[in-house]
Amino acid sequence: MNGKMLDTPLRTVGLAPFKLGMRTLASSVTVIAVQGLDGASAGLTATAVCSLSAEPPTLLVCVNRKAGIAAALRKGAEFSVNVLAAGQTDIAEAFGGRKAVRGGAKFAFGSWSRSEHDVPILAGARASFECRVAEVMDHGTHHIVIGHVSDVHLAQTPSKGLVYADGAYIDLS
Repeated sequence: MNGKMLDTPLRTVGLAPFKLGMRTLASSVTVIAVQGLDGASAGLTATAVCSLSAEPPTLLVCVNRKAGIAAALRKGAEFSVNVLAAGQTDIAEAFGGRKAVRGGAKFAFGSWSRSEHDVPILAGARASFECRVAEVMDHGTHHIVIGHVSDVHLAQTPSKGLVYADGAYIDLS
């Protein structure tokens, strides 16, 4: 295909079966966090995160264009991808909209610090990747963000992970 779209019409499945099928994929839970354009921190829980390349070190994250951090990412804000550990379900719920908190109030969940580049970093995360936006593409409802990894912060104490599958957070401890 050489990266080109096919000229034939797309056959698509309905939204409900697609979502049910996607729920069967177990994924690591992350919180993507930015220093927003207005100076306030913003973040969201995401499972649509993966490594893209080791050389150069890059991650791919998918963020709904309506999300609070979407505009900052579109403008090239530096961001972190914090891989949650077992025992951090409350953080996932807060940043995922399952708790009655909005905006910067989400950062009351967990212990957050700032990197030397002013990127929010979650203490106790299994790993936190600091990234610079390299490219943003749009597809459907989402921004596809490619982030160059500028630093990695690993947990001082190894821990088990937190995954999301079948509509629930699963603590692997």
